[in-house]
Amino acid sequence: MASASYVSGLASLVEDEQELGAACIDLGGGVTGVSVFIRKHMIFADATRIGGDLITTDIAKGLRVPHQVAERIKTLHGGLEATGRDDSEMIELGGETGDWERDRRTVSRADLIGIMRPRVEEILEEVRAILDASGFDHLPSRQIVLTGGGSQIPGLDVLASRMLGQNVRIGRPLRIQGLAHSATAPGFASAIGLALLTAHPQDEWWDFEMPAESYPARSLRRAYRWFKNNW
Repeated sequence: MASASYVSGLASLVEDEQELGAACIDLGGGVTGVSVFIRKHMIFADATRIGGDLITTDIAKGLRVPHQVAERIKTLHGGLEATGRDDSEMIELGGETGDWERDRRTVSRADLIGIMRPRVEEILEEVRAILDASGFDHLPSRQIVLTGGGSQIPGLDVLASRMLGQNVRIGRPLRIQGLAHSATAPGFASAIGLALLTAHPQDEWWDFEMPAESYPARSLRRAYRWFKNNW
């Protein structure tokens, strides 16, 4: 057993990010996990109970389509940054109700983006609050890596950079040679990270001295003391 936030960070963060300080944001279906790493150790983890499933639910309610149809529309046509072209790009909703007019309905991609963006902004606001509570802004490097299935929404990295105010990139599973291309998507980060941890078990230990009073964030001071007392 392992924290999903921890193993997602193991799979998605490069060595320099784990060493100098980075946050891994794992946008899952039901939960968005946040983990903070420095000196190759996870020093903070938290989560918010908002994820990609709520975005799908918003689409299903807004467009009055079944959940599986909403998921397909989100995956194939979803986005967060509307352009003038999106007003004229029409998406066929489809359906199997037997009502020809209802099953042939269309919606513009701009309208779809208008449904998705408020929920994604809510998720990022929750992430920002978690990062503030962790003292993330006081780390030497403040790279943010988005991973998980929800991170594949086009335009998410741009919106996240704007709302979180940091360097943001999309993270895919790393450090496994011969991995099938179909398993290299961000949605597989936690599974690949768990496999990495199983193949190379790591006993977390604090291998450097850092005065607790030098940590300005109370939560990081607690993490430091906990590591020192237990390892």
